[in-house]
Amino acid sequence: MREMTSRERFRRALNHLEPDRIPIDVGQDFHNGLHEVAYRNLLQYLGETDDIQFYDQVQHLAVCKESVLNRLRADTRYVFAGAEAGYELRIEPDKSWWDEWGVRRKNIGFYDDNIAQPLAGCTLEDIKKYRMPNPTDPARFVGLRERAKTFYDHTSYAVMGGNAASLFYLSSELMGYQEYMERLVYEPDLIEALVDRILEWEVDFFNAYLEEVGDVIEVVWMGDDWGIQTGPIMSPKMFRKIFKDRYRIFIDAVRKKTNAKVALHSCGSVLWIMGDLIDVGIDVLHPLQATAAEMGNPARIKEMYGDRLVFYSNISNQSILPQGTPDEVRAEAKNKIKYLAPGGGYIFSAGHNIQADVPPENIIALFDTAYQYGRYPIG
Repeated sequence: MREMTSRERFRRALNHLEPDRIPIDVGQDFHNGLHEVAYRNLLQYLGETDDIQFYDQVQHLAVCKESVLNRLRADTRYVFAGAEAGYELRIEPDKSWWDEWGVRRKNIGFYDDNIAQPLAGCTLEDIKKYRMPNPTDPARFVGLRERAKTFYDHTSYAVMGGNAASLFYLSSELMGYQEYMERLVYEPDLIEALVDRILEWEVDFFNAYLEEVGDVIEVVWMGDDWGIQTGPIMSPKMFRKIFKDRYRIFIDAVRKKTNAKVALHSCGSVLWIMGDLIDVGIDVLHPLQATAAEMGNPARIKEMYGDRLVFYSNISNQSILPQGTPDEVRAEAKNKIKYLAPGGGYIFSAGHNIQADVPPENIIALFDTAYQYGRYPIG
């Protein structure tokens, strides 16, 4: 088979067809990147330097220079919108800061945690009056189309887009996770009112965002964690009552603006929700967290849903990637490719973000194995 371009390769995989090799995504988005410490170590290992910048302050995800993305054989490049006019990240002396939603965050070691929420203890009236950032502020999109068109017209990369947070994650961040989950049970009407406001915001944002880039991107990302390590993050009944139909509205609105595939990042044990995600229009699921309950059998997952969902990763990035040897990392990558890649519909990545404790030797072993072993026909 001839050598395909990155874009051709990605499109075939997204349409459940076999390309020349499995596409590789190193990320540079909010769910699939490199922590700054891992990136610094990788730079040193490669004998490179960089003036490190973050594209995600919360998770300390670093913007990778082109030479590093090329070394890891990344087939993707990402384009995201910015903040509304007037927002400025200001880090206080105690290392805390406020995001544009009014959530206060503070550096706690490797990450910046949510320490105060604008809707903690809120009433229904507070939700109605809460000022959300302007989803369609033109400042968000300054230069966006130019960046996307440069990638699309002058490179062969698959151009990726989307937004970091979706209905559940964003609404829970505004209230605080514990309070949100309690009120989900005791005051579901209040939570529904909050989710409806987030849904309205997301639809308005994506309408404006996709007006700029909807014709040149291959994938639209959204993110919500529907699993924990041991099972669903809430009862399936609760998900279907409050979130499922709203997801359908959200995704239907996205599809009116683009032919791109819709991808969902969802950590944890998510086998339980895959049928629901297919029902509402999700095309692609990431990261198939390998060490979560029911997620460690790629052959079973592929058999059950591989004809209807495109899968990302399934790499054991909680165990083998940080703790294993390069040989163990190579074996892990080969195992997941063996079961998930045949027939297409598989994209290779490190799983969730590559964390601070992942040795650079393992990062190189991971992506080199994908490049060398992931050629069709999978052997």
